[in-house]
Amino acid sequence: MEEQPINSQPGSHAPPPASEEGKHRDHLTVANDASESSNGVVAPASPSKPRPGSRSGSVAGGSPRGSLRGSPRPSLCRQPSEGLQDGTKPRDFLLLAILACFCPMWPVNIVGLTFSVMSRNSLQQGNLDGARRLGRNAMILSVVSILGGIAIITAAIVFNWGLILKS
Repeated sequence: MEEQPINSQPGSHAPPPASEEGKHRDHLTVANDASESSNGVVAPASPSKPRPGSRSGSVAGGSPRGSLRGSPRPSLCRQPSEGLQDGTKPRDFLLLAILACFCPMWPVNIVGLTFSVMSRNSLQQGNLDGARRLGRNAMILSVVSILGGIAIITAAIVFNWGLILKS
């Protein structure tokens, strides 16, 4: 008589005899003890329903913005920062942007003014990272506009003085 291996799992069956072992070698059935009924039949898994407030297709659901820490799907909206990192509020450079509007580089300085106003709005909404980023962009565009305006004015003066002295 063949010796049957001892299996510690409840409701599991002994492997097939050696003559049938070659046919069932690559077949594996996994059953959860909680889902198995008394007669050995595995109950079908219940479909998971999304939690209230979650977006369809969201793995981590439950957040009104659709993003939680550890979620594989990043959020499309910016989250407000928890607190000031360096103790100072970010600057929006609004005065510099207004002064840059008097320089003759109008597309650049108007975009700088727009970034400055957006930085101020982000700060009022509590988005410190966005306010810092937009304020930095406003400063760069305002400085470029002022330096470009000075270069254009200087070039215009040199060109006009050259025409006056030549005639």
